[in-house]
Amino acid sequence: MINQEQLNAIKERVAKATPGPWLVEESRYEGRFNAASADENYDLPACLMGIEDAEFVTHSREDVPALVAEVEYLRGMLRDTRKIVRQKVNEIKTLQNACRNHKAKQEALVTGNEQLRETLCFYGDLSKYVIIAHMNKETDLAVDLGEKARQALGGKAHE
Repeated sequence: MINQEQLNAIKERVAKATPGPWLVEESRYEGRFNAASADENYDLPACLMGIEDAEFVTHSREDVPALVAEVEYLRGMLRDTRKIVRQKVNEIKTLQNACRNHKAKQEALVTGNEQLRETLCFYGDLSKYVIIAHMNKETDLAVDLGEKARQALGGKAHE
């Protein structure tokens, strides 16, 4: 991976290079080619090279700046993506905490409901009122005989 220092050095070399586009011209030497600037204001020394090298050199003037721009673009995208991922991770952690809190509250409600159900079952049990009936006392319990508790349980006193 190219670090920023290397990238800056490439950009500096690109800035100092003869402006493109460049051309490949056939040399007076058989099988050799010269690279030259298409701009008549710049004199490039004739370089003797093979066709593959000449093609590489002539394309490098456009390719290198394009690659540098692409690297910088992708780094920006990566930086933005990392920022978004960090935000989403924080959102997920917040949601996980909310779910844990909700689950704890739900478990507390279930426990509370179980306790209330046990209490209603106790008060809905008609056999508990036999003693009150023998005592011949008129209390709310004696009059109700657990009816409200049985209604709260859906008409059932025991399960």
